[in-house]
Amino acid sequence: MRPNQHELFGAPPAPRSFDKDALGFLIAYARKHKGQPFSAEQVTLAAIKRGIAPPDLRNWGRVFTQAARDGHIRRSEVLFSRAMGNGSLAPGWIGT
Repeated sequence: MRPNQHELFGAPPAPRSFDKDALGFLIAYARKHKGQPFSAEQVTLAAIKRGIAPPDLRNWGRVFTQAARDGHIRRSEVLFSRAMGNGSLAPGWIGT
């Protein structure tokens, strides 16, 4: 059986509209929870409930990177258990 393009190269990048919608959602989420640590999974799951979802959840990484670069969020010292990461611990985020 011959592998398809997605198996060889991964999912295609999410459309630019996802990036804009996701960044706006993340900024609003961070403002609403300002000063309170939150996990990336909390944000992505809340966004999915609102219909903001990329074809590959790894696309959220660049959204968080951009929000941190722009000063909307920063890393917290609180560790969260990742439900989508086999329970591994990851530092959360804080809205600035």
